[in-house]
Amino acid sequence: MNFVVFDIWADYAQFKKPFTTMSPQTFSIPTGTAIVGLISAIVGLDKNEYWKYFPEGSFQMAIGVREVIKKVVIPINTLKTTSPKHFYRFEQHKQTTMEFIKDGKFRVWFAWDDVDHFMQLVTNLKNHESYYTVSLGLAWNIADFKYVGLFEGKSSERKNDFMEICSTIPKRLIGENEEIDFENRKIFINNIPVRMKSDNSRIVEHYDEYLFDSDGNGIRAKMGNVLEVGGEYIIPL
Repeated sequence: MNFVVFDIWADYAQFKKPFTTMSPQTFSIPTGTAIVGLISAIVGLDKNEYWKYFPEGSFQMAIGVREVIKKVVIPINTLKTTSPKHFYRFEQHKQTTMEFIKDGKFRVWFAWDDVDHFMQLVTNLKNHESYYTVSLGLAWNIADFKYVGLFEGKSSERKNDFMEICSTIPKRLIGENEEIDFENRKIFINNIPVRMKSDNSRIVEHYDEYLFDSDGNGIRAKMGNVLEVGGEYIIPL
């Protein structure tokens, strides 16, 4: 299976934790649902129905951290607007403290059984074009992206050796025969939404836990289920 590889970054990013309402906090890494939405924006799929193009088992995706994860807290004024004039003559506002990732940069590896849309994705990435504006999480977190290449994904033969895994590592795959090198590493774990239902309900269908290095480095590990893509070792979400 071929993977298209690209980098994505923004001055600010927020992948909201659903259980933080009054003071929204962000996951430290892009969620699977956010990346699928981002890819849909590049290709031009309607936001109300794009999940029907990503049924379970039809795509593979991996996410890697490329810069140090830095977080900032910013007070945001939310205005109550019922007509256009309220944007400059607002009567009520509410200050909300929001957490953002600052200067975040991530790498995405993506493979898709939908050949037509996959090739459109590759073309748009190469040409630095997108159908809709691309953002990292919230709509105002406008992002930029860069095409890295199109590579074949090959199963790694180094299952008994330590490898530098460039993507996040699913916690569920760490068994008795796997080993993570935690020495001199800042490794954290996030439980992120990966997939939504395809019925337009916007209900998350699957969450999972993933390990990542917050300094933007790979994770040295002995792991199965590793793919080699363009000289880098990854494990799909």
